[in-house]
Amino acid sequence: MHKVITMATVTLIVTQTKDASGNILLDIENKPSGGMPGAVEKRVLNWEPVELNHTLFGNIRGRSRVVKVDELEDEWLKGGWEEGTEEVLHFKTEHIDSKGVVTQQVLGFVKVEGVRYQARRVLVTTEGSDKNVEITIIYDYLGTGEVSQKKGERRDYTNCTSIILNP
Repeated sequence: MHKVITMATVTLIVTQTKDASGNILLDIENKPSGGMPGAVEKRVLNWEPVELNHTLFGNIRGRSRVVKVDELEDEWLKGGWEEGTEEVLHFKTEHIDSKGVVTQQVLGFVKVEGVRYQARRVLVTTEGSDKNVEITIIYDYLGTGEVSQKKGERRDYTNCTSIILNP
């Protein structure tokens, strides 16, 4: 049975640009309601490892890319996308301070009762354990905001509507 968590609304402000090498850069600003502090995810979609000390998760090593769905290794991450989806965003994070813990996130679009939503599937695995955590986050698309003066920059706004924990 699926469990749905009710929580504060989280608005994502996604800014997409390119660097001088042609790499796609994503800044994903998370703005929770209720005065909770937000955060910004900075992603370079080139699958090169980036190490940093994250405020919540400690020392991590992350990689980000655009990938064909059939190239994903995990069957659960491959499934559930809108019909015709060929490529998705894939983020993989190794939690260095928690040896063996890996979080993978795949972002794409789904249809729920005929309505198109942005979605994020999150899979957390721990080496030596057969118990995975699988989470699906569904977002309402709020539209594109003002385009800044930077050439090629685009901002999209979405709100988290529900989080589904899969058993």
